[in-house]
Amino acid sequence: MSDASSIDTGIYHATAIGILDFPPAHRQNPSRRPQLRITGPLGGDFRLPIRVMREISGHELLDPARHGTRLLVEGRLEWHTSPDQTLPVPTLIADAVRPVTPNDEDGCDIRMCGEVTGPARIGRHPLRSGIALAHLTLRVQIPRTRTGSRTILTETVRVPVVIPLNHEGTPALLRPGNRVVIEGMLEQALLSRSGPEVEQKLADLEAVSNQRAAWVMTPEEARAVERDHARRRWQATHTIIHRVVAGYVELLKGAPATIREARELRRAAMQRRAQRQQPSS
Repeated sequence: MSDASSIDTGIYHATAIGILDFPPAHRQNPSRRPQLRITGPLGGDFRLPIRVMREISGHELLDPARHGTRLLVEGRLEWHTSPDQTLPVPTLIADAVRPVTPNDEDGCDIRMCGEVTGPARIGRHPLRSGIALAHLTLRVQIPRTRTGSRTILTETVRVPVVIPLNHEGTPALLRPGNRVVIEGMLEQALLSRSGPEVEQKLADLEAVSNQRAAWVMTPEEARAVERDHARRRWQATHTIIHRVVAGYVELLKGAPATIREARELRRAAMQRRAQRQQPSS
């Protein structure tokens, strides 16, 4: 375990390297904000939105005329949830932009310090079924300062994290309350959804589809309705998640836990939750 007094507990930094992309304007992105098309650590490409909040070095490189060029963007991830989303989605708040060098590798590297908030859940990676993962959340406190002011505001964010069970740093992430430094990479993963809620949603969609079948429509309108129905079915049965895949862990405070302990901690937490949800007599 490291000496926590020598560690900057305000660590929260991201470096993203990828291809500059400007998607077509639509409801979620009316101003065509820049994005980086990057590669996840375990496979799969995805787009990371970029936001510039002040004058930064290299901001001119984010011009639409440079669409398709490879860039390196440094900053921090901001996690937000929109009204039509249930899981947080990251945006990279840029502090600096520069062209890539031959040694730069595509991806989004993240370094952060925080506290494990609850028992880890054990599961498989959706793209690599042979990789077992511990899923957890890291609570990170980020100090905010302003140039020319002594004001310090602290923001607390909850960052989804996974780590392979066979990684040497995993035990440090299996006990709630542990304080750690993590280095890893951002990934986007597609998960299948199932259960009573999903089944009810599919039944509702099927009922709406049957009602629309009685409408008088042109062939083009009918195709549009079919596409809309397929899109809604896909949204009901799939979830896109973003998280940090940890590749290095440094324990600052607390104690490691075994996988068996982690399962027992999660089982006890689930039992307490079930008891709280039971109606009082």
